[in-house]
Amino acid sequence: MAHYFVFNFFAKEDGVFLPSSYYNELFHVIRKLLSTELFTITTVRTRNKREVEDGVWVFENFRIYLATPFVELVTQNIFKIYEVLNSLFKGICLKSISSRKVEVKSKGTLLSGVYAQKEGRCIEYEKEPEIFSETLRQQLLDIYYKRFGKYPEDQRFFFLITKDLKKQHVIDGRIEYFGKIEIFASKELLEMFCQMFHIR
Repeated sequence: MAHYFVFNFFAKEDGVFLPSSYYNELFHVIRKLLSTELFTITTVRTRNKREVEDGVWVFENFRIYLATPFVELVTQNIFKIYEVLNSLFKGICLKSISSRKVEVKSKGTLLSGVYAQKEGRCIEYEKEPEIFSETLRQQLLDIYYKRFGKYPEDQRFFFLITKDLKKQHVIDGRIEYFGKIEIFASKELLEMFCQMFHIR
């Protein structure tokens, strides 16, 4: 099973405009609160939104998901996170934070962007898909070691974006990819991927 967190927000009924920078701003605020970059967030999740060129209009209820292998960092800082996010955007309040469990999947659609970095360089999937996959494997091994203090015996991992590839460069130092994916991997690295990146 993989865990993720849901931030349930409420915007005033006549709508609140979030500029495109909201995603980057939210990421950096959470990074400061958790003192780590080892998490991903989704964009606004709701049917009740209107996307425009320079941002998105949100109305009433919407959600943003957070995935991290270090769940305890969120639970230990839950009140601080609530306090900061509740006043982060004018006209928007944070109603609640909830935790959910999902089955580990080897196929699905990415809701939070996947990225691969090698020696400070962002690997671009569309140019170097095999290097992207291998770099991502190394990242997951490093995260696994930080989480458990050892490497898994079975280190197989291969990643594919099979359809609907979308590229996003909003967060400094990260080029994120979305789309339908398929993963061929050991149980340990598949679980670590699903804990770091949110799949539907």
